[in-house]
Amino acid sequence: MLLRILILIMLLLVLPDTYIYIMYIRRWTKRLSLRLLCFLPSLLLAVAAVVIMSSNDMKPEHQSWVGMYMLVFLIVCIPKTLFMVCDIIGHFVIWIVFQVLQVSRRFKCIFKRGFRILGMTLSIMAASILCLGYFVGRHYYVVHQQSFYFPDLPQEFEGYCIAQFSDMHIGTFRDGNEADVRKIVDLINRQQCDAILFVGDLVNHQSAELDGFKRDLSRLKAPDGVFAVMGNHDYSMYIKYPNEKDREADVNELQRRIKSYGWTLLLNEHRTIHRRKDSIVIAGIENDGRPPFPSYGDLKKTMKGVKDGSFTVLLSHDPTAWQRKILPQTDIQLTLSGHTHAGQFKVFGWSPVAPIYTEWSGAYSNGRRILNVSDGIGAVMFPFRFGAWPEVNVITLHRGIPQKIKGY
Repeated sequence: MLLRILILIMLLLVLPDTYIYIMYIRRWTKRLSLRLLCFLPSLLLAVAAVVIMSSNDMKPEHQSWVGMYMLVFLIVCIPKTLFMVCDIIGHFVIWIVFQVLQVSRRFKCIFKRGFRILGMTLSIMAASILCLGYFVGRHYYVVHQQSFYFPDLPQEFEGYCIAQFSDMHIGTFRDGNEADVRKIVDLINRQQCDAILFVGDLVNHQSAELDGFKRDLSRLKAPDGVFAVMGNHDYSMYIKYPNEKDREADVNELQRRIKSYGWTLLLNEHRTIHRRKDSIVIAGIENDGRPPFPSYGDLKKTMKGVKDGSFTVLLSHDPTAWQRKILPQTDIQLTLSGHTHAGQFKVFGWSPVAPIYTEWSGAYSNGRRILNVSDGIGAVMFPFRFGAWPEVNVITLHRGIPQKIKGY
């Protein structure tokens, strides 16, 4: 996976620079030193990328440098890439027009200049969004209030309130923003929900990222408890270990820490919450994703002993499990997921992950059954959020006829 990321980084560094050099730089100056100077920022970024990838340098204390590298890399590459795309489109459109219509050279120059101005405008906007998302958006925590209706919700659980949060990626806060973890805990506790449900990805790479956060995470409290499941990042699969035994040991250490916070970790398990004569089930499966993500979920084991027709809230980190397994294999009413982060970027209902995931942000329904995908509250690798603001989902359950829902 690191190799694929490295290849993508190199392409984003090389292609825009090569295009701009051929189309503009070599025409502006004949001095070789000035020509080569345009490649210097990308060269330095390429060297840094190789060093980071080759050393597998994802230690908790170094993740702030990784985040800063990503900011500089994107500010350098994305604007140049947008300019290149706009300029190529401009040349292509002009070539098509000239094949069909006879227009003056002046018109051709004006048309080209228009696309260059568009490219530069988009580049400036992209750089501004990157800075805004890095310095402001990642700290703009929001509470998303949601109400879901189920005809078979037990009477005693009318108005039952759940705080859902996901994708903490706590290692990303180790860049001088450790106090944000305290803010997040306080924000969740202020909602005064009946239960708090965390749907996976507590860390980026390894359990050591949790050093120093026990006091804050242990303060999460709710009358019916705090429940959690594992996400793909919680299996220590994005960092090299000498052997599989060491990786498993780190996963076990992560699980031990989660339990030490007073959270109930559900590893293909369930718990029953009672209200007088009524009850609901809180269930949690281990991560169940499509390749290359790990798949340890076992629905049969998770629901073993649950009576048919019991109202169940299932924690499943990866939302793709809903259509692949949860809908066809169970009658679970409410599934809570995360994983997608809504791409950490969302404008006008669109995100870069929209073409990849059928369900990627907000609530979706299938008959009387609902999936809610949280945008998450942290960020991975690049601490950036724009549009897909870091969120806590406050879900209130009601008895009634469900309405058809499709994301937001």
